[in-house]
Amino acid sequence: MIFRRREFEFKELSRKFLIPLQEVKSPTQLYPMVLKAAVESMDAEGGSLVLFQGEDFEVKECLGWNSFSFRKEECLPFIQWLQKNRQVITRTQIVEDPQFSYIKGGALHFFVQFQAEVCIPIFCHNSLAGFINLGTRKEGRDYHLGAIDVLEWLGAQFAFALHATTLEEERSKQTEIIRQYKDLRNQMLANLSHELRTPLTGIIGFAELLQEEVDGTLNEYQKQYVGKVLEGGNRLLDLLSTLVDLAKLEAGSHTLNVRHFHLAPVVSRLVEQIPLSEKIQLSMHLNGGTPRIYGDLGMVQQIFKHLLENAAKYTEEGFIRVGAEKKGEELEICVEDSGVGIALEKQEWIFEGFRQAEGGADRLYSGTGLGLAVARRLVQLHGGRMWVKSKPGQGSRFYFTLPLKPVGLRYKELAA
Repeated sequence: MIFRRREFEFKELSRKFLIPLQEVKSPTQLYPMVLKAAVESMDAEGGSLVLFQGEDFEVKECLGWNSFSFRKEECLPFIQWLQKNRQVITRTQIVEDPQFSYIKGGALHFFVQFQAEVCIPIFCHNSLAGFINLGTRKEGRDYHLGAIDVLEWLGAQFAFALHATTLEEERSKQTEIIRQYKDLRNQMLANLSHELRTPLTGIIGFAELLQEEVDGTLNEYQKQYVGKVLEGGNRLLDLLSTLVDLAKLEAGSHTLNVRHFHLAPVVSRLVEQIPLSEKIQLSMHLNGGTPRIYGDLGMVQQIFKHLLENAAKYTEEGFIRVGAEKKGEELEICVEDSGVGIALEKQEWIFEGFRQAEGGADRLYSGTGLGLAVARRLVQLHGGRMWVKSKPGQGSRFYFTLPLKPVGLRYKELAA
């Protein structure tokens, strides 16, 4: 008896078999679904799914009969033919068509071994990734050209689904590796901070005592040396604090202590702490008309500190301006400078951390590039956004938003 179907409805096959495959994320869950779809769509009695693993092929799933081992060497000429010709082939074609005589021995062994009547090759990136074999124990059954067309279409769809789930599994593995790496890095940063903070605090404290000349007068050279020790110690302590902040933010261990306050006093206090060249004019455009924001006061101070220090570092002369404008339920703040500017292709990764726009060992400006990464994450923790507009030689404008209404339940819990 010849196997025939009067009509194949591709939409129906997609709805019944292929669309559900898109929801599957694990290859081990996908294997039985793929094989079942192929068997049911062709009214076959059974089938097997074989995939290339490492250096050999492996039977991944069987339906209708027990699993079995697969000896590739005995069928190698036929497998090489599949790799070269990339087409569905039936056992009847092998037996009856003289053009297959040169692979007939290996091909028949293949079909007998898999109890198959038809083989559907599966290709990924132009390489044979595996094949689906469909069969029946009933004699005299075959597949006509219409069925082969459907099987080739199904083979292509299955290849896409298998490839997608494999990529998803690899992505999940990589995500887990990255998570473990971040956990290890954060733990190392915590340990480093603990081990270095105590001696650094001691060095800074003793340097301050020397600077105050508690134990005797210092000459001008000694004062310069002590000043350098203090400057370096404070920079290291500040770097440690920034590293720990970044680790906490990435670990999600920061919590907001939300208050309702004006920005002007916050920025005014910081302006006095930022070392500025005499050639730079810093101005604030924040007044009584600027609405109060809801946020964590300490974190908002950090955001402004990092942005103002960044502006001061890259501006040799000109201006730094701080302004704000109400935009809906948010306050949009801008820290603008007339500094060196940033090329368009570098404007996103400056927020990644450990990156500077000019980069390289010969860069002109010192620092780790962590400030902007911490600032953006603090803004995001408030539900806001941070971005930059800049051109080389024309300065930079860093924008960020903060809420004008309470942030979720955190504020309500605090207020209660």
